[in-house]
Amino acid sequence: MTDWAAAAKLGVAAHDDVAAQLEAALASDDPEDRRFDDYELVERLGRGGMGVVFRARQASLARDVALKFVVGGANDAAAVARFVAEARAAARLNHPNIVPVYEVDVVEGLHYFSMPMLAGATLAQRLDERRVERDEAIALMVTIGSAVDYAHRLGLLHLDLKPGNVLFDERGEPLVADFGLARAMDADGGVDGGDVSGTPAYMAPEQHDAARRLDRRTDVYALGAMLAELLRGDAPDADLDAICRRCLEPDPARRYASAADLVADLARRRDGNAVSVRVPAWHERWRRSVRQHPAAAIAVALAFAMLIAGLAATTSQWRRAEAARADAARQQARTAQLAGLTAAAFPQGEGTRAAQAASAGNAVAWLQRHLAGDPAAQREVLTAFRVALAQAGKAEAVTALLDEIVDRMGADYRERAVRRLFAGRTRDGTIAAALVGLPRGAGEHGSDVYESALAALYTSYGDDAYALYVAALACHVQPLPCEHPEYRERLVERFPDNGAHWIVTPRGSAPSDDDIAAIVRRAAQAPAFDDHLGESIALVRGATRATEPPPSLVEPMRALVEERDVAPSLRRRAIDAAPLPVYGDVVRVCRPDGAAIARVAGLRDACGTLAQTMMRAPRASILAKMVGSAMVRRLYPNTPLAAEAYDLRRQYVWLGERALGAPNDAERLYDDTIAFGEWEAFGRQADRRGAARTPPAGWQPLDARVLMLPEERDAKK
Repeated sequence: MTDWAAAAKLGVAAHDDVAAQLEAALASDDPEDRRFDDYELVERLGRGGMGVVFRARQASLARDVALKFVVGGANDAAAVARFVAEARAAARLNHPNIVPVYEVDVVEGLHYFSMPMLAGATLAQRLDERRVERDEAIALMVTIGSAVDYAHRLGLLHLDLKPGNVLFDERGEPLVADFGLARAMDADGGVDGGDVSGTPAYMAPEQHDAARRLDRRTDVYALGAMLAELLRGDAPDADLDAICRRCLEPDPARRYASAADLVADLARRRDGNAVSVRVPAWHERWRRSVRQHPAAAIAVALAFAMLIAGLAATTSQWRRAEAARADAARQQARTAQLAGLTAAAFPQGEGTRAAQAASAGNAVAWLQRHLAGDPAAQREVLTAFRVALAQAGKAEAVTALLDEIVDRMGADYRERAVRRLFAGRTRDGTIAAALVGLPRGAGEHGSDVYESALAALYTSYGDDAYALYVAALACHVQPLPCEHPEYRERLVERFPDNGAHWIVTPRGSAPSDDDIAAIVRRAAQAPAFDDHLGESIALVRGATRATEPPPSLVEPMRALVEERDVAPSLRRRAIDAAPLPVYGDVVRVCRPDGAAIARVAGLRDACGTLAQTMMRAPRASILAKMVGSAMVRRLYPNTPLAAEAYDLRRQYVWLGERALGAPNDAERLYDDTIAFGEWEAFGRQADRRGAARTPPAGWQPLDARVLMLPEERDAKK
């Protein structure tokens, strides 16, 4: 068998030796020589400055994957750091047009991560093979730009966008790949320049100067260079020429401010509308108007004729015509605004929650850019947008849009609540301030008052388990890295007997699989598991009663819900947003087919113990129970334990269909969650509605996939 540790050591002396060792293994006729952990190397796909990519067969899941190795070896700190940064950056992204990362690991000193094996060529190869038509180029850049905007909204700059880093899947869909140079943006929305890196033909001028800042506009430059290359051989029309020139401005301040703005202009060009970077001549506007809105064009012509006639009539007739013209202009402006909002939102796709959230995020970002400070106009455009969603069969997207409005436009509302709650320096008020003021969006950080509230929980309530838990939980779920690991350290030191306390590692601490395994082993020793959801609901519920939402939030919400429902809807969303631990790392290291559980002694038993505790704990949230049941089903297939876990999932789906009803039911559900825990609250809600707590024998939901594990659903596709 190949000595992979020796291969890794060779990398200290020369990068090529590691690649040569891998190539030698690949050339062997013995399958055991080609085996690397759970994979068998099949062929080399490519080689970059610090990595080499192979096609491999994953034995446990019987699938082809792409394996990327760092060729610098385990002791080449710079190469490993950049390689791990790529893997971590890509693993954060969950978008249909970004190449996902399956697994990140290190075996005997050799770092690697696995990705799906995409069947199609790269965009660079497609350009070499044939000319890309103009409409195809626009469609490609709308999709690619939307994916880049998604990465930006999660705080990541790609910094190496080029046709060679766009891959196509078997459906012909483009996916953005290779986040090897990606960097996380700081609180100011950018990063400091560093060593010159990237591909020169697509690098913005500021990438060549280590002293300059890089931000979203740096990636916009690369997108513009890609668009220009796609249009080569096809003289762009005036709109596309203006779009390219705006992207490729040497001064970042003169470029599009974001990839979303670029996508919106491309969508306008695609749909035959005027773009933001060029004012069309009057005859162009007239042709577009006649082509897109013939009835409106006739109406305008008639209005103009009436105006001419009015000049020869009385002054009152002229004034009426002028008023009609002004009304038409206002309506035309609103129509243009709705078109811009639609263009910003709809390109993200439809169907999945992630796609709806992305579209909603684009829509709200557009409102904040183009109608900032005008809540009445926001309400008017959103009302028309809601109607358009219903007509397009996308009425369910209103919920995602409402959530995004509350998250993005409600920052001032939440900040006032934080100041009011923390002003009294009481225990409950300080905890409520920490829960209500939790930063929501990518790149958003807490205010000084919010950070003071968290610090007060640590310093003033060091012997209060729930107060310490909230400080550690806020540090765990906030979007930016947390600078206070001491919150969790004191929590687990003083209150180690609650398994939930061990899960809330600080955001940005980037624990290794071995670190997470140690956390799982320690959490498994805890006799209880309580993520304090009832206590959080009680405090947030009380805190939101006295805060009146401002007009800047009320007006856009009135476009989506009845006016009488604005305050209750805002309050319910604040309660439902009460934070819970994130279990992704625990689930990953506890997968029975993962590398960690095979390598770390005792981890499988610890995972099983923790999963059963979560699944059976009376005060655990339903999220914790469902995570525990899924872990049990994976760890103990075809056993009575797995059957118990499956029945729990089945009962949850049954109760969910019967316990959730009218909005006024929510208050009683909150009461019961506070008093008895969320699972019992669902049962009591079913009792009140005359439904059994457990499904009858043989019952199945209409969509049986909701009972499956994610990997089982994927296998059914």
